[in-house]
Amino acid sequence: MSLSISVVQKELVSGLEKTAKNKTIANTYMFVGPEGCGKIHTAISFVKSIISSQSETSAEKIKASLNKVDLLTHPDLHFSYPVNTNDKIKKDPVSVDFITEWRELVLESGFMSLSDWYKKIRIGNKQGVISVKEAEKIAKTMSLKSYEGGYKFMIIWMPEKMNNSASNKLLKLLEEPPEKTVFVLLCENDGALLETIRSRCQKIIIRPPSQKDLKAALKLAYSLDDSAASEIASQSKGNCRKALYLVENQELEGLNNEDFVSWVRLAFKVKTSKQTIGELISFSEGMAKKSREDQKSFLKNSLSVFRKGMLFNYAAESSDLDFGNGFRLEKFAPYIHENNIAEIYDEIHKAYGGVERNGNSKIIFLDTSIKLTRLLHIKPSAKNEK
Repeated sequence: MSLSISVVQKELVSGLEKTAKNKTIANTYMFVGPEGCGKIHTAISFVKSIISSQSETSAEKIKASLNKVDLLTHPDLHFSYPVNTNDKIKKDPVSVDFITEWRELVLESGFMSLSDWYKKIRIGNKQGVISVKEAEKIAKTMSLKSYEGGYKFMIIWMPEKMNNSASNKLLKLLEEPPEKTVFVLLCENDGALLETIRSRCQKIIIRPPSQKDLKAALKLAYSLDDSAASEIASQSKGNCRKALYLVENQELEGLNNEDFVSWVRLAFKVKTSKQTIGELISFSEGMAKKSREDQKSFLKNSLSVFRKGMLFNYAAESSDLDFGNGFRLEKFAPYIHENNIAEIYDEIHKAYGGVERNGNSKIIFLDTSIKLTRLLHIKPSAKNEK
């Protein structure tokens, strides 16, 4: 499930619906906005509005067409996006080679970043590009007759990734677009496009959704209570991608906090109970059984708690978080100070890097745990002791 774009971008979607109903449809649009603001879903919603406005088409056919758009399988709806070679596509990749991956990612949420996309299509450290071959394919596709007799649509995601040859090829197409075609360019940085391309487009700024609208969309999609929806909407600052991440990781964060409390308590106990080393070994074995992503999530969460402890200790942040089982930030914070925080950060960052490089997780967590037992017992400077 994803967020309803009609709630996230309520006013914009309503305005585009009016444009479609009034049949004042331009050939080329450029939607400009930051990551996570909903450009893809807004463009798809606009396509649906245009299809719905075709008075000469029967209601039954319109409904069938809209269903195909929802599944991203409408024969007159096309997409272009940055791609590169991977383990399967060895030469001259174009968007259609990755249409399955594109549909999966958009249907999953549609608020993805470039890095999410590159990870999905497994191109490693290579950068995606919209090549001249892709531009030629766009021109050919849009010159063909419409399958369903209405408009043809081309949604180009991240056109900033067009190389010069592709930009010039696309410019010629936009200067003389085929009849009944609509191009929608979805940009984060329109300044990276040729001025001549920008001048051919009707520019629409898509701003991050308001906290109120994002909260409403979260409650509708995930049945969150008012408090949880407000907190996530506030933390995400209008980035729907981040909001979805926070929703999906609520349960994982709770588990991470439980593991963190166990970890820290064992680290404190080692000084008075040498048998606790065996428990730390068991803890490390348990962490090693988790997935690499869950291990990394635990370490990132731990860094966050240590940071909050440091800020609370120095009165830079007053929120006294309760992690359950009697573990409160107020009690923990005095142990995090200027004499150990830098080294704690270094050790956890090293552990994170080791996990990311597929190191032996059991050894990584045991080594970090033993070091933590020493670091947590370092005393603060006398002037900062409470």
